[in-house]
Amino acid sequence: MITKNTVKQIQSLKQPKYRKALQCFVVEGRKMVEELLQSDFETVYLFATERYLEEHPLTDARLETVTEVQMEQMSGQDTPPGVLAVARTKTLSANAMTLGPFTLALDGIANPGNLGTIIRTAEWFGIRQIVCSEDCVELWNPKVIQATMGSVFRMQVATAPLVDFLRKQQQAGKAIYGALLEGENLFRKAHWEPGILVIGSESHGIRPDILPLITQPITIPRAAGSVTESLNASMATGIILAAWASKSE
Repeated sequence: MITKNTVKQIQSLKQPKYRKALQCFVVEGRKMVEELLQSDFETVYLFATERYLEEHPLTDARLETVTEVQMEQMSGQDTPPGVLAVARTKTLSANAMTLGPFTLALDGIANPGNLGTIIRTAEWFGIRQIVCSEDCVELWNPKVIQATMGSVFRMQVATAPLVDFLRKQQQAGKAIYGALLEGENLFRKAHWEPGILVIGSESHGIRPDILPLITQPITIPRAAGSVTESLNASMATGIILAAWASKSE
């Protein structure tokens, strides 16, 4: 039987300071919970309402049935999906990663929907490692988790001082690609070397102290006469990765 203290604890996970203190985050919805249960993440709690279980039978030793009211109290969604889990966060060091041929480096991505979509997009294109600057939105933010549609449970995502990380990779001989307004047209690029793709923040792009580390600036060409200043960060990432994938086959 779930206690009031447990309900309050899960409610507190809507705030970053409690996610950090308790090292836990909330997962909601059938697909997301299924993805969690199939992953190597630790599931701390698993709750569902009777109504949900009537439509979606779930057999798990950790499962506790809760009332609709209790689910509403714990849920962060306007319309609670009826199933909710609490998982343990993971801390991954960028230095501990074994990098693949292409790695994403995210510089100041502030929008949780963008970060989640970038993680999901990266997995689509076979990229498993992402390094976030220290001022990116928190990985365990509920909106980030939801936007990944489960990809977060299969990806390696680390937070690190980005300048130090990129300098180390450059010294190791990796190409450092940067998405900039002025650079090589990525659709005309004949060859992609193993390296790191830097995506800048939605508002400011790649920060000045990282620009000197970019060895291969690339750009997404826009139509003549277009006055749009920039693309959404997740959209730009998808376009660049599609161009990279087409030349990597």
